[in-house]
Amino acid sequence: MTELAEELLGWFQENGRKNLPWQSKPPNIYHVWLSEIMLQQTQVSTVIDYFNNFIANFPDIVALANADEDAVLASWAGLGYYSRARNLHKSSKIILTTHSGVFPTNYSDLLALPGIGESTAGAILSLACNQPIPILDGNVKRVLARYHKVSGHYSSSRVIKELWGLAKQHTPKVQNSNYTQAIMDLGATVCTIRKPRCTKCPISRRCEARLCNEQERFPTKKIKTIKPEKSAAFLVFLNEKGDVYLEKRPNKGIWGGLWSLVECIDNDIEIGAMVKKHNIGATIARSLSSFKHSFSHYDLWVRPIIVSSPGGVNGYYQVKGLSLGLPVPTKKILLALDSVNKP
Repeated sequence: MTELAEELLGWFQENGRKNLPWQSKPPNIYHVWLSEIMLQQTQVSTVIDYFNNFIANFPDIVALANADEDAVLASWAGLGYYSRARNLHKSSKIILTTHSGVFPTNYSDLLALPGIGESTAGAILSLACNQPIPILDGNVKRVLARYHKVSGHYSSSRVIKELWGLAKQHTPKVQNSNYTQAIMDLGATVCTIRKPRCTKCPISRRCEARLCNEQERFPTKKIKTIKPEKSAAFLVFLNEKGDVYLEKRPNKGIWGGLWSLVECIDNDIEIGAMVKKHNIGATIARSLSSFKHSFSHYDLWVRPIIVSSPGGVNGYYQVKGLSLGLPVPTKKILLALDSVNKP
């Protein structure tokens, strides 16, 4: 066992996180899997409520496999990166049909499931089964990049290869589950992106970045680029009863599989054409204030436009009590609309 692993295991006994909702004794592999997928690109503090709600709706593999995709996406709405939810649903069906509903504990079987890569497979088998398999999530990358002063950004295949080698080197054969949780916890709570708490770190004595007082230089930061901006009109078609028209988006692309307001290019000609295409008798009533919705690669300016659509029936839903999976901008617009219409 390396000194890093030994020191982390000692630190974990007093400082590791042991009461997260997906941590149980014995471990529930379904819960571990769900949490690892939710934690991709998402903070623990955000995931907790989503996890508890998801488990309440789909308590096991069978319930998830038999659920309607819309119900799954509704429980995921707001968490982002919706392909994760669709892959969870697909994987549950595969597990039900191919593995008789029993979650696979073989590494290659896990990698064959949609949405599970090497690090996620390693985390599931380590945390749920104590199998000595390395992981390399964002927290682990940061800890190892500082500890060994690994230069270069993660987008480089050379850097990733080097970090995987280090991850394998430090992964112990015993107490693997505790080690995996420990190194993730260290990255999340001590070896943080900004202002790492080196005086509280159990491995700082041998951390090469700290010894050179270069903690802030590692890991190597990606060169920042200016995020482009786009704009779109979101058309809020309302019939006489105040029901709103929603359409299901394609599975591929932004907000895949969610139910959304009609979106079009934000100019008067395009908007007018889209309104008449939807309902020849529809008329524009007013616009609401534009707002910005940020994605990882661009910012989207959304202009909601209220459209009176007499006679609209098919595809129209009551706003109150709506349980479909909705993109955040659509949800925000409908909430604003509901507050305006309240007496």
